[in-house]
Amino acid sequence: MAITQSDYSALDSTAAHPTLRIRSFAEVSLVDSVLHDSLWVWIGPCDGPIRSFRFEFPDSTFCCIDFPCLAEGAELSNLNSPLITNSSSHAAQTWTAHASIVLSDVAVMPRIPIVSSCFPPASKAEFERLIFAMHNAVFETDKCLVLEEASAELCLTRHQMSQALRLIPSEDRRLEIMEHITRLDTKWTELELHEMFQLNFIFEQALKRFTKR
Repeated sequence: MAITQSDYSALDSTAAHPTLRIRSFAEVSLVDSVLHDSLWVWIGPCDGPIRSFRFEFPDSTFCCIDFPCLAEGAELSNLNSPLITNSSSHAAQTWTAHASIVLSDVAVMPRIPIVSSCFPPASKAEFERLIFAMHNAVFETDKCLVLEEASAELCLTRHQMSQALRLIPSEDRRLEIMEHITRLDTKWTELELHEMFQLNFIFEQALKRFTKR
């Protein structure tokens, strides 16, 4: 069960640079470290072409930054630039991140309260059980109930939410459930909404609710 992050260790406010806690979850490894310096560098495995990191500040706020991962055998190419998009499922292969960023760049990024988020994200096995349960639910109402109950127990990522929501046939119900399970730290993009809602009037409602709040 995902635990909402409502606590944060006391940090030294007199340091030259604020001390950040950096966390990232992937099936291949868990990252939970502390940054004291002005430059952060990390090299390690990924589940796919993108790995997301949470940079948690002493004031109990955080920002998420996505870094690209390199497939085994590919050539290094501009890997230090943070990305904004999420990735979809990819065939099993080896991926590695060569990530770095300076603290001053992290400090100016938009942040939200830690208490409004959850961590770690649902694992692949947990999410597969959710999808299986939704597939086995005969009626749309039952599919919605399964997803709502799971979202209360699991820390679903935006990509996981999107996959699960697509199993709800009617777009009006899909939008309703989407509003129920979306957290403050869930930032839908216009492209994601457009892919999920083909009916123009539903799409416009989604834009108003999730991109103009």
